[in-house]
Amino acid sequence: MVSFEKRISQVPQEIQQAWSMGFVFMYNGKNFQHFPARQWTDEQIKNYFFEHFDAQSRIISHPELQLKELQLNDHPELLVIIPY
Repeated sequence: MVSFEKRISQVPQEIQQAWSMGFVFMYNGKNFQHFPARQWTDEQIKNYFFEHFDAQSRIISHPELQLKELQLNDHPELLVIIPY
């Protein structure tokens, strides 16, 4: 499995510059998407992805990057980034 740090290093710089607290960023291998999640708890974000992808998930903090990663079971191709 490719590390989170390796995966985000491949994200174009203009996308990285757009990372902002209160948004969730997702890459499906073809397209980048983002949506507002202002004041959402980690549990609310996980519930959103459960409702849309029917998959359990877990959130991993990367404090050195000021990012969180959401890993969806059964969807390892998705890169979900939560700036904080």
